[in-house]
Amino acid sequence: MEESASKPVSDQPASSDEQKLIEAVQNGDGRAYGKLIRLHQKRLFRFVHGLVGSFDQAEDIVQEAFVKAYQAIGTFRPGFAFYPWLSTIARNLAYNQIAREDKKESLENLQESGFDPESAQLGPLEKLLNDEAQGRFYKALLALPAKYRTVFVLRHFEDMDYNEISIYLRIPPGTVDSRLFRARQLLLEQLKDLI
Repeated sequence: MEESASKPVSDQPASSDEQKLIEAVQNGDGRAYGKLIRLHQKRLFRFVHGLVGSFDQAEDIVQEAFVKAYQAIGTFRPGFAFYPWLSTIARNLAYNQIAREDKKESLENLQESGFDPESAQLGPLEKLLNDEAQGRFYKALLALPAKYRTVFVLRHFEDMDYNEISIYLRIPPGTVDSRLFRARQLLLEQLKDLI
């Protein structure tokens, strides 16, 4: 799952304003990096939250992604949009978090009898949700394997088309289609009583 953070994930060009900010950051201007953060933080948070499902974990991952991006900004190739590169860093961090959680859960399942994943405590964001259907949707989304969840989040939260997802994840468009189909099937199975 690890991919080089310095490789561009799309041929999408940077806007001239964004390009100026990137050049300023590469020349040591920390204030310009603050502007880049403000430009992308909300979108990046929505993306990461869709992957990990925890408000607190998403905040931590987004913060770490911005730190890692700042540390590697010298390797960023001028002319490309910043967000795809940044979101690749965040996605890899989210995948690492998911893998740690899966490993931890597997160990707990081995150590404890009667482990009930249904009784897991909801995070702060989920507690604020009034709508039971929305809470159940997010719970079902988080239950999806990471490869299906990622494609679903990119398509429906990030509004990326199949080709963009294919380029971003470096998988064939047919794989995007099959993963998205499977993600929708699994979600429909989990939520059939609501439909």
